[in-house]
Amino acid sequence: MLSTAANKADLFDGMRAASASALMLLVGCVLQAPDFSWAAIGAFWTSLATARDTPRSRLASMLSFSVLSTLAGGISTWAASLGTASGALAVLCFVTLAGLTRIWGSKPYQVAILAATACVVMVDHPLSANGGSSVYLFLYLVGCLFATALSMAVWRLRPAAPVRHATSLRQAAGDTLRQSLHTLREHASLSSDGVHFALRLGIATTTAYLLVHMLQLPYGYWATMAVLLILQPSMSSTWPRSIERAVGTAIGTLIAVVVSGLAQTPLAIALAVFPLIALTMALRPVGYSVFVAFLTPSFVLVTDFAMPAIDYSYVWARLENNLLGSAIAIAATLTLWPLTDKLRK
Repeated sequence: MLSTAANKADLFDGMRAASASALMLLVGCVLQAPDFSWAAIGAFWTSLATARDTPRSRLASMLSFSVLSTLAGGISTWAASLGTASGALAVLCFVTLAGLTRIWGSKPYQVAILAATACVVMVDHPLSANGGSSVYLFLYLVGCLFATALSMAVWRLRPAAPVRHATSLRQAAGDTLRQSLHTLREHASLSSDGVHFALRLGIATTTAYLLVHMLQLPYGYWATMAVLLILQPSMSSTWPRSIERAVGTAIGTLIAVVVSGLAQTPLAIALAVFPLIALTMALRPVGYSVFVAFLTPSFVLVTDFAMPAIDYSYVWARLENNLLGSAIAIAATLTLWPLTDKLRK
């Protein structure tokens, strides 16, 4: 197992994401601005959204994610300030649209589903009920753009294949648009597997959002994120993913408790986040449960940058929400237009 993990691990990718996120937290420490945790989150998610094949596609994926996630998060935050019902409507719209991008393949879906993740996290942010939302949205966008600049100028990713641009940027954009519209026309039907998956994802995630608000569960965005990231086109892929996420989250939250007990100042947290994010990204190719085990403490420590030491009630709340999200995802897979395996990840 260790040999396989070592062969699959991408330390370069881990260092790239860790440096972008940790630097944003260090800036927050210097300026004594805890909201810079949002810049670190933006940098981390932008690193996750990065395409790896060519510099052109890398830049397009990172900038697309930066703009889409900021807009979706801002609109969702504003909608949530009007009430739970309007927040749920925003979640339904953005998540359903993100699910629909699966018809165009894994790369657009990766960008869209991460943008939807930003939406379901920001919609539950405490500032959504007042006028302070624009500050953390601005810092979030700064983090996204910083990670993009760092990846393109310093941590230049190695392309999977030699770069050969036989067409101009304008011609490539036109060809992509025509192909995208053709694919969309093929799926423009309520009988389409792609439409069914998008609706199922949107309905299930919105159900989780409404349920955690009705039950007043703390850290409810972990339930909505679980649905969003677990739910797959078929039960054969959703079920093992839910198990892997539950196990990974349990291990990862315990790691967060231990680390937070040792790192109790913003500077110590910023320094601790670096190796955690580096391992998260480096071990992503190894397996989903390993990825989640390191993703959880990374995300917990970044989002709770100014929070005192995390206790075990916090662990239970996180795990409880993930189990709830997993149950909703499995129920939706079984009841809402059970899909064939035509759409594979």
